[in-house]
Amino acid sequence: MHGLAVLDLLARTLATLVVAAWLPAPTLLAQGPVQVPLNYNWNGIAHAGETGQPDAPNGFRSISDRALDFTGGVPTDPVLSRYALVGTAGALDMVHLGNRNTVDNGNWAFDSSPNSNAVGTQPSWLSNPNQTGSQTTNLTTPIPLGLQSQATVLFHVSNGGGSCDVTFSFQSGATATRTITAPDWFNGAFAGRDSVDRADAGNNLGLVEATLDLSAFAGEALTRIAFGNRSNTNAGYGIYAVNVVPAPEPATETRIALNYNWNGIVHAGEAGLPDAPNGYRSIADKGLDFRTGVPATPLLAGFDLVAAPGSPDLVMLGNRNAVGSAQYPFDPLPDGDNLGTQPAWLPNPDLTGPQTTTLATPVLLDGSSTASFLYQMSHGGGAFDVTFTFATASITTTLTASDWAGGSYLALDDVDRAQTFTMLRIEDATIDLSPASGLVLTAITFGNSSNSNGSCAILAATVTGCLSCSNSGGPFAYGGGNGPTMSTSATGALGCPLDWQVQGATPGTLLGRFALSFRATGIQLSSVFPACSGTIHVDMPLTAVAFVDATGTATFSLPAQTDPGFCGLAIIAQYAELVPTSCPVLLSDALSITIGN
Repeated sequence: MHGLAVLDLLARTLATLVVAAWLPAPTLLAQGPVQVPLNYNWNGIAHAGETGQPDAPNGFRSISDRALDFTGGVPTDPVLSRYALVGTAGALDMVHLGNRNTVDNGNWAFDSSPNSNAVGTQPSWLSNPNQTGSQTTNLTTPIPLGLQSQATVLFHVSNGGGSCDVTFSFQSGATATRTITAPDWFNGAFAGRDSVDRADAGNNLGLVEATLDLSAFAGEALTRIAFGNRSNTNAGYGIYAVNVVPAPEPATETRIALNYNWNGIVHAGEAGLPDAPNGYRSIADKGLDFRTGVPATPLLAGFDLVAAPGSPDLVMLGNRNAVGSAQYPFDPLPDGDNLGTQPAWLPNPDLTGPQTTTLATPVLLDGSSTASFLYQMSHGGGAFDVTFTFATASITTTLTASDWAGGSYLALDDVDRAQTFTMLRIEDATIDLSPASGLVLTAITFGNSSNSNGSCAILAATVTGCLSCSNSGGPFAYGGGNGPTMSTSATGALGCPLDWQVQGATPGTLLGRFALSFRATGIQLSSVFPACSGTIHVDMPLTAVAFVDATGTATFSLPAQTDPGFCGLAIIAQYAELVPTSCPVLLSDALSITIGN
């Protein structure tokens, strides 16, 4: 077998429509910082085999007279370990900002011909030594930004240090420019080389890790990073890596179907009918006007509110017969005035007691889970409790509200007749549920209103988190690789995304594939290629191209699924790659993720 036909041995089509519809192209996951693959323009780190060859046509060249020493590999260091640094010789490994022929007053201008001194000739990988202009990296996959987003830049500056600008460009067309500064690179914490392009053992060099706040651009997507405008024109700038903290991977937002007990929003056809047996009734003397539909506002867009007439549309806390110093008790008989009769949908007007919603689909909370609510309170406002119930515990918090009058939402007055226009406010509040991470939310209860003279209307609720399955789930490592490893940041919870990340692939290869299946097998790779070790664990897989970065890392992700029918489903993934060696297939460990708690 030749070419990609080798991989076809692992890629028989899986005739399962669910999987075929589920597997998208790989995307960047927002699981920790994104290591940005920079558009490197310079081979300026001394790697093994690159020293003592100042005139090697494709070899190392200093950006001034020194360089980092990676001849023993990327140093083991807590700062360096966070970044994607080039650890192999003969490759571009930094973004250079400067001009080698003029740096340090022109002392290290490239030789016109090889002469074996410390200064090398201009290498074949460098078309123009003047790299003082903007050096730009365009991101293949835009990075979504959030309120915690920041970028960190790992760099240093020769010959006295200096600053330069970092310009971030966003999908909307907006840009932001930040300045980073470093002292002279000499005598730092990292092993260095000197003697210009000969790269003899030398003094240590310093690196600066600059942190740039991008939280002001939450909601944007980062598409480009550019370096330019250096303050020290006598220095060379070496930028080695950039990490970006993206917006958190969106957790599933469950819009809770509340156990509504009151028809208290005026919908089409409900105004002017105060005694309609199944019609609208105010919780006090007013109600929101949704006769033309739910208002299109950013606040309401994140919730499900009832848009149809003739049905309960809010959770009422209070007693209509006592609210407002008992000014609005239901009439005993229909008489056409503002006060309606007690409607058929209300067996008891006293709803001051706890009002509970049992979740149709329980929610598994995590470290970023929240609950959000829309609500109103009449006659002076007040406070009420929200209790979150779990299988073995509960927590209670309190929400507060101002009086509902005078807000920005169109409403109708005249108690149950609902004919005079007014304006009402809608409160919103978000509760941090991260302290309950790992618990399964089963019910939400409203109660204990502080204002016995007013009524409270809870209009809508959402909870973020994964969904709960009755089965256990999570990752299971099969192993079986002959080099690369496989890992995941996913827990396997329903309603949260899944991901598989391979490390140890060939940097930048175009010959890698992710193979995924519902079924595991155990075929020894040596039965197909005698020179190979490893075990094929995916049976009849569906495959996708792996986009391998400069560090030999690639990620495949699946979006969140919320259908409980996925509970218990196990998906196994393995990475395979063509290589020009006696064993033509590089195979990763296999990793299965079962959807469940």
